[in-house]
Amino acid sequence: MFFHNIRFHLHREIFILRLVLPILLIISLPLLSLAQQIDVEESTATVKQKLLKGYTTCIELDVKSVESGLPRFVKSIGKFEKAERNSWEGLNQVIPAISSDAVDFYATMSVSPRCVQVFMAASRSGTADPVSSSAMENIKKMLYDFTLELYRSDIRRQISEAERVVNLAVKAHDKRSEEGEDLKKRLRRNRTEKIRLLEDIELNAKNLEKLKADSVQNVAELETAMEEIRKVRQIAEERKQKLGTVK
Repeated sequence: MFFHNIRFHLHREIFILRLVLPILLIISLPLLSLAQQIDVEESTATVKQKLLKGYTTCIELDVKSVESGLPRFVKSIGKFEKAERNSWEGLNQVIPAISSDAVDFYATMSVSPRCVQVFMAASRSGTADPVSSSAMENIKKMLYDFTLELYRSDIRRQISEAERVVNLAVKAHDKRSEEGEDLKKRLRRNRTEKIRLLEDIELNAKNLEKLKADSVQNVAELETAMEEIRKVRQIAEERKQKLGTVK
């Protein structure tokens, strides 16, 4: 039983590894190449008829992930309002990650056939003047970090989903193993019961033969007894007749 349990657990671990390794490989590939995938490029965009100079990146995720992630991000760094469809603006905001001076910050997204494009830009508060070069670099980094976090969130989601699939598969595997063990036990019980029944049948056959032999012997003994009775009756009759003749 001890070695049987070892074999069972080894088989279970091998099963889990075979299931998990391909999933981990698929998940780890985008993780290893995230830095190469995130390209932040200088570009321009128009928000509320204002031409802005900033940065754009191409995010290869589903639209819903970016649609929910972008407004959540801009609201985490300041007070923002929706400027246009899929565009947000935060006027007269002091955003330490960009500059110690107040700025007007803008973020917008659009969908292309290949990806979801996200654009971020800022101007000096209340003007159309561009921010300093260091502030521009900070915006570039902010867009990069935002994109990186979206990818990481998606990977965490994939890992969570993979764990759920693995757990379901392991539970199903364990259930099948338990059912297999139960079936083996039932087969062993059936085999033992069959052997017992065969032994009973053999014993009953022997008992039947003995009963037959006893029956034959009883018939013979009965016939012998009847013959003895007839002889005794005959002797008694003969003696009775002889007694009748005596005067």
